Amino acid sequence: MKKWKIGVVVAAVVLAFGLGPAATHAVAADVIKWGVLIDLSGPTSDWGKNQVKGQLDATRWLNEHGGINGKKLKLLVIDDGYKVPRGVAGYNRLVDSENVVGLYIQSTGTTMTLRKKIVSDGVVTIAASFTSKFQNPAKTPFSFFVSPSYATMGRIALRWIKDTWDDSSRNPKICFLYPDNKYGRDILKVCKDYAKKIGVDVGPDQVINWPTKDATVQLMNMKRYNPDWAYITSTAMNGAVILKNARSLGIKTKFISNIRNFEETLITLSGGASEGTYGVHPIAPYGAPVPGMKKVVQSHESWHPGEMGTNVYVEGWVNILCASQALRLADKAGDLTPVGIRKAFEQFKDFKTGGLAPPLTFTSTDHRASMAAKIYTIKDNRMIAVSDWIELPKTMEYFGK
Repeated sequence: MKKWKIGVVVAAVVLAFGLGPAATHAVAADVIKWGVLIDLSGPTSDWGKNQVKGQLDATRWLNEHGGINGKKLKLLVIDDGYKVPRGVAGYNRLVDSENVVGLYIQSTGTTMTLRKKIVSDGVVTIAASFTSKFQNPAKTPFSFFVSPSYATMGRIALRWIKDTWDDSSRNPKICFLYPDNKYGRDILKVCKDYAKKIGVDVGPDQVINWPTKDATVQLMNMKRYNPDWAYITSTAMNGAVILKNARSLGIKTKFISNIRNFEETLITLSGGASEGTYGVHPIAPYGAPVPGMKKVVQSHESWHPGEMGTNVYVEGWVNILCASQALRLADKAGDLTPVGIRKAFEQFKDFKTGGLAPPLTFTSTDHRASMAAKIYTIKDNRMIAVSDWIELPKTMEYFGK
């Protein structure tokens, strides 16, 4: 961990000094610069630190195995603290001063704020914000991400809840728990509409803001409705508080977490309160028996001995594997520009990461990488799949919404 922390700090310090001329997106002959705008000190820093560790390790592994057609990939990391003004400033620094060919952005608020600027600047972005609003290339041609959208995964969870419901006398009931920000609210309209269509009754929302210190009031409000399920949109260090409070209150509702809450850190932070809860996720848990996991585990054990691996770390690898493939294709075509990189992503057809994620496909008219995820439960402090891949059709009903 010490080496990783130093690497991030050095990158952040380098980016903190001086603003250069306007971007030309040019790169040195042997180096390709890619930006990373992420929370390492704010309310989602638990997630951000594991994500950037995965990206840095994947980049190190990549460079040790030939890089991008012989070129080195260089990550430039900025900590935005999950604050939109810092995120916007960091974006400007990466694009206008560092001239990155593309970048990764974590924050939903920052990405939504920059949505029009990203289009006008013509900068390829991989988002950690899995909002479906970034999946229609007619509106956001340079935006990509390596997963189903938050709303698609919410619909997958609802579909599974309905399909496994065995009480013919009534519909299953659910409440949504989320922070009052763009990330937290993202799925509500689509998922509530879908729930109504398939016969899942939706109770009163419970807003649980960050940093979450106590959720007792919201959980008692939810208990009055007595839902069968509660869907948590959060991150592990905040969601763990919800689960611990629910255990203390003796709440019988089953909890199912979204991708950002359901990760291995939740197990340790919740002090056993996550046992028996569920999550919807497209990324393989750390150490899963899939072909692509071998290099991930070997790298983590070699470079971070004694530390816990997480599916967030694995997702960091997936982000770099996808970015590097697009950069490789663009470089081979002699078009290592934002337009060239976008076209390279749009060549992905069932792109495989060795089982770390479902096969990923992008086209010039549809940036929905995948519509598939699995449902997991936590049993004996391990993530266990309780479903196979659940894949929704790529219909136009919720496209870009």
